[in-house]
Amino acid sequence: MIMRLIVLDIMKFKLQIVVFLLFCSFYNFSQTKNEKESRIKFNEFPKVAQNYFNNTSTKLKRVKFYKESDGDKISFEAKFKYKKQHFSVEFYSNGVLEDIEILINKKDIPSKVLTAINQYFKTNFDRTRFIKIQKQFINSSQKNDYAFIQHVIENSNEGYNNFEIIAEIKSNQKDLLKEFTFKSNGVFEKSRIVTSASYEHALY
Repeated sequence: MIMRLIVLDIMKFKLQIVVFLLFCSFYNFSQTKNEKESRIKFNEFPKVAQNYFNNTSTKLKRVKFYKESDGDKISFEAKFKYKKQHFSVEFYSNGVLEDIEILINKKDIPSKVLTAINQYFKTNFDRTRFIKIQKQFINSSQKNDYAFIQHVIENSNEGYNNFEIIAEIKSNQKDLLKEFTFKSNGVFEKSRIVTSASYEHALY
């Protein structure tokens, strides 16, 4: 009887280890940017989202459409230029707006915010090199998605929610490429590793 209880305890302990390892594996995967992107035709874009680009009142340049998959979800993205700025508008698979991102330079970040961001990197890493910086807009307003997209296109210097930064960092003699999200005031929010599979399209 005692031996049986010992065996059961050992089996229970092993099961706990397996569950723990599976959890760690899932957590690490969820913290990795592993997206695959492919160029698609306009008629392959979600129907709802097509209307935003059929009816836009602004003259967008170099509009391209993409389908993205990270192994867990599928999304769609439209990339274009307007007034010399690079825009990326991402939609869920049902055509609902996910976010809008605009490519910027380090000098475009307000000085106090940049100081806070630089302090984060200085505190946590041995070396940092910014690769790509974007302002991110999320529609939490009363505007519908079409009106919100139009508003951001025409008012790209106001109302952004976050900064997204892809950076090469070095810590404990290890080099990594990671995507960092900071709130508009420079407070760190989250980060994830950028894999080689998603590196190219992550740069624009």
